[in-house]
Amino acid sequence: MKPGHVASFLLLLVASIPILPVPGLSHHGTNASYDNSQPTTLTGIVTDFVWKNPHCFISFDVTDTAGNVVQWAAEMNSPGVLDRAGWTRRTLQAGDEITLTVSPSRAGTPVGVVDRSQPMFKNGEQVLGTGEFD
Repeated sequence: MKPGHVASFLLLLVASIPILPVPGLSHHGTNASYDNSQPTTLTGIVTDFVWKNPHCFISFDVTDTAGNVVQWAAEMNSPGVLDRAGWTRRTLQAGDEITLTVSPSRAGTPVGVVDRSQPMFKNGEQVLGTGEFD
């Protein structure tokens, strides 16, 4: 490589160093979106379980006190974290009855993040204990 090209390459390399850590800062926390002070326990029927990075999601139908069906979505950890806790993409399937506690959306929509400090039940059997993701 010619001396001028080496200098250009080094300049480009040094100039790009400040932007390298930026993707690591792009992950968001859940405190901005969800209200951890309002844990809500829900029982419903799974309609979909999405096993996908960066977070898995459960869609489930909850019948409210007026008899209306409300579709909820609950955010979980990544597939890798769930896998280490013994989950697979087939742990939850459409038609399963689940009971779980979520921190609900601050926007008031039927969306929440699963409260890992509370157990989750599928068809009456515990599938998630407390502290499994810590």
